[in-house]
Amino acid sequence: MDICREIYNSVNLDAIVVYSPSNTFYLSGFESSNCQIVITKDNQFFITDDRYINEAKIVLKDRFKVVSGGIDTIEFICRDCKSIGWDSNVTYNTYKLLHDTFGEKLFDIQKVIESFRMIKSQDEINNIVKAQEITELAFKEVLKDLKEGVSEIEIAAKIEYIFLKNGAGLAFDSIVAFGENGASPHAHRTFRKLKDGDLITIDIGAKWNGYCADMTRTVGFGHLSDEQVKVYNIVLNAQQTAEDKIRVGMSGYEADKIARDIIEKEGYGNYFTHSLGHSVGVDIHEKITLSPRSTDEIIKNGMIVTVEPGIYIPNKFGVRIEDSVLIKDNKANSLAKIDKKLIII
Repeated sequence: MDICREIYNSVNLDAIVVYSPSNTFYLSGFESSNCQIVITKDNQFFITDDRYINEAKIVLKDRFKVVSGGIDTIEFICRDCKSIGWDSNVTYNTYKLLHDTFGEKLFDIQKVIESFRMIKSQDEINNIVKAQEITELAFKEVLKDLKEGVSEIEIAAKIEYIFLKNGAGLAFDSIVAFGENGASPHAHRTFRKLKDGDLITIDIGAKWNGYCADMTRTVGFGHLSDEQVKVYNIVLNAQQTAEDKIRVGMSGYEADKIARDIIEKEGYGNYFTHSLGHSVGVDIHEKITLSPRSTDEIIKNGMIVTVEPGIYIPNKFGVRIEDSVLIKDNKANSLAKIDKKLIII
C-alpha cells in the first residue's frame, strides 16, 4: 500500500495537509522548495507552482494529481472536510496560515508521520547504504591528502567534491577538525593547518536519492601522546560495546547509558557532552534519539540510528567514533565497513 494511504488510514480524519519539506519528500520522493500534499479519501494531490509542475507530473506519474496553486487550492479541496490532519513541523507563518483558514478543524499528526518515518522500508535502507558507500569512498580518498600543512577547509572541500563527483549530495556540512578544534563536537572547518601530533576528526555524510549517511572517524597524524591513544581506546570501547549490546525494546536512555557508563568509569564523563546517537533518514537528525532524556523512545527493528560517543577535552583534542546501524533481527548491524582501530598517518 502507498505510504500516503497508510498514514491516511491510520488517523481517521477527512483529509491530511502536509507542508514540511522533509515530509513532502518522504511521501512523494520529489523535492521542491514549494509544495504541499493533500490526501483525501479518494485522491492524493501534489500542489506546487509553475517552476516545478511539469517535472513533478513526469516524476510522480499517476501517484498524485499534480496541480498548481496554494492555500486557496487546499481550501477548495478540503471544502467539505470536518477534520484535517496537518504536520506541525512548519514555520510560524505556515502555522498561522493553516489556522486562519481551517481553525478548529485541524489536528496535529506530526508524531504519526514521525512514527512511520522511524521504520525504514527496504528502498530507504538501500538509499542509505549507497550513501554510506560514497561516504566511505570519500574518507578513504582524503586519507591520502592528510599531509602536514593542509587545512581543514581543503580536506572538507575534497570530501564534498568526491560526493558530487559520484552523484551524491551532502547530508550536512562536513566536519573536519584538527587538534584542539576537535574539542568542539560540531566544529566549523577553518584554515587551521595540520601538524605533527594532531588528532583529526572527520564527521561526514553523503546524501543519495534524498537519504543521509552519517559516519565519524578520528585519525592520528604523526606522534601521538599516551593520553590521546588512551582516550581513543576508551571511546572505541564505549562505541563498540554500545553497538554490540543495543537491542530491540531498549529505550534511547538505556542505549546511551551503555556507552556513558564506560566513559564515566574511566573518569571522562564530564567530557562526553552530547547524546549517543539519533535516527537518520531524509533528515540527518530524526526521531528517535539515544540520549539520557529518551526514556520513552523505544528501539525497534527497521530503524537506522547512529552510535557516536565522544570525549572532548577543551583546548587539547577530541575523539568521536560513529557508525550508522540498522536495527535488524533484534540487534544493531553496522552499515560502516571502515575499520575503527586507530589509524596513524
